[in-house]
Amino acid sequence: MRFGARDSAGRSRHTAPALLKLAVAGVLVGLGLGGCDRISDLRGLSPEDARATAKEAYIAGYPLVTYYTAMYAQNIDTSAPTYKGPINTILSEAVLPTPGMAGANRPNGDVIVSTLQADLRSEPLILCFPDVPSERYFSMQVVDMNMYNVGSVDNRKSSGAAGCVMLMGPSFLGLVPTGVKQLLRSSTDFARVIYRTQVFGPADLDVAARMQSGFTLQPLSIFRPTSATPPPQPDIVWRKASAASFDSDFAQTLNFLMPMTTLADAEATERFARIGIGQARKKTFEELPAETRDAVLAGFADGKAAIAARAKTLEKRVNGWRVDSPTGDQSSFKGDHLLRAAAVSQTPFGPSAVDAMFLPVDTDSRGAPLDGAAKRYTITFPSGLQPPVNAFWSLSMYDGRTGGLVANSIERFRVDTLSAQRMVPGPDGSITIYLSPTSPGPGLEANWLPAPNGPFSLVLRMYMPKAKAPSILPAGSGSWSPPAVIAATAPAVAQTNAAAAAPQMTDAPQ
Repeated sequence: MRFGARDSAGRSRHTAPALLKLAVAGVLVGLGLGGCDRISDLRGLSPEDARATAKEAYIAGYPLVTYYTAMYAQNIDTSAPTYKGPINTILSEAVLPTPGMAGANRPNGDVIVSTLQADLRSEPLILCFPDVPSERYFSMQVVDMNMYNVGSVDNRKSSGAAGCVMLMGPSFLGLVPTGVKQLLRSSTDFARVIYRTQVFGPADLDVAARMQSGFTLQPLSIFRPTSATPPPQPDIVWRKASAASFDSDFAQTLNFLMPMTTLADAEATERFARIGIGQARKKTFEELPAETRDAVLAGFADGKAAIAARAKTLEKRVNGWRVDSPTGDQSSFKGDHLLRAAAVSQTPFGPSAVDAMFLPVDTDSRGAPLDGAAKRYTITFPSGLQPPVNAFWSLSMYDGRTGGLVANSIERFRVDTLSAQRMVPGPDGSITIYLSPTSPGPGLEANWLPAPNGPFSLVLRMYMPKAKAPSILPAGSGSWSPPAVIAATAPAVAQTNAAAAAPQMTDAPQ
C-alpha cells in the first residue's frame, strides 16, 4: 500500500507542475515556506497595520513557540534541570509522586510516563508496544509542533495486543510496511509522543516499569530493511528558548522555527513577511525601522492579552468542577487560531477529551474555598453513577498552598475505581467519600481521602470517558456531571447532576 503525501488538514498535496506554477506565481504555502525575497517593501505599512499584523502572527505562532520551549528544556539544553534526554529516544520515568516532591504541582499518581521527542525530517518512525493486559490502562498520545493532537493509541484500539504504529512527517511519500496497525501523520517535522501506563500503587511499580521497557522505536529503513536509507538531515543549530521567546525574542524564535512547520495561508504569509516574520521576509526584524519594531512589539503584547482573555472564556464549571477540555486535533479548532492558542495556554500537551479528562475543583457546593482546617467535606456518587469511563477514574487530593500531595497517617493520596469497590456503600447503594484531616471512624476509613489541615484542591481524572449516556462528553455539556463537594457544616443544597436526576437527559444544567 502506498501512502501519498497529504497536508496537515488531510488534503492531497499538489502535483509537481501545480507546485511549480504556484512557485512562479509567488504563492507561499505555510508561514515562511516555499520562497524568499518575495514581498513588498514597507511602503504603505502604517504602525497600526504593523501592530495588527503582529497580533495575528503572535496568536498563530504562540503554540509553536510553546512547543519549542518545552522541547528545548527537555531534549536540547543538557544543562537545564528539566533535561530528560536526547531526541529520538524513548525516555521513561518509573516514579510515583510523594509528599514534598520538588517541582510537583498536582502530580498524577495514576500512571507512569514515557516521552519521545520524534524527529521526522528524514523518515517515519515505527513505534511498537508490548502486550498490555486489558485491565491495565495504556495509551500513546501524539502532539505535533502546532499543538494538534495528531492521534492516539490505547486499549480500545489495540485490544490489549502488541502492535506497531507509523508516525510520519508532513511530506512523507512511500510504502507502509506490513505489521503496522495504525498511521499517524504530524503536520510538522517534529512531534512529541506521550506514553501513559497505569500503575496500581507502589507495589505494582516494577511491573508497570517492565511494560515501559517494551516500548520501542525504529526508523522505517531499519524496521523494513528493503527501504532505502534516506540521506541524513543537516544538523540544527538550536536557538535558546527562554521567557523572552514569548516577548522581545518572539519574532526571532518564530523565524527559527518556520522551516519546520506549515502555519498560515499565503495571504497571511505575505502580511507576516512585511513585519520581518517568515522566510519570505525581505528584512529581518532587527532591520525594520524603529517605529515599525515598536509597533510589532506592541502587537505581540496585544496578542498575548487576547490569548489570556480568550482563555478565561474557555472555563466551564459544573458543581464547582472545571469540566472544559479545549485541546484536540486540528479539525476541532475549525481554523480558529485564537481558540487554539488559548487552549495551549491552559493545557499544553493535554489529551483530547475523548481520551482523558482531568477535572479540578477547589470550592464546595456554595462556592467557598475548600479548607480542611474549617470544615469536613463529602462527595457522594449515587448508585450506578460513579464517573462513567471505559478504563478507570481517580480522585486525588492536593495541598492548596503547594500543589503537592498531602502527607497522612494511612499514606493514601487518591482513591479510584478499584478502591471504590472496597468502600462502604450507603443504604441506597451510593458511595460517599469523606474529605477531612481526621478519620471518619474505623467503619468508614475505606471511604476516607485524607485532607490537609488547611486549603486543598481535588482533581478527578477520567480515562477513556464513555461516549454513551450517562457521559461527561461533550465536555461541559454531557449527561453526567461530577457531584459537588459538600461541606458537613452547611445545609444540604440541590446540586447539578443530570445523570442522577434523569439518566436519559443529554444536557446538564450549567
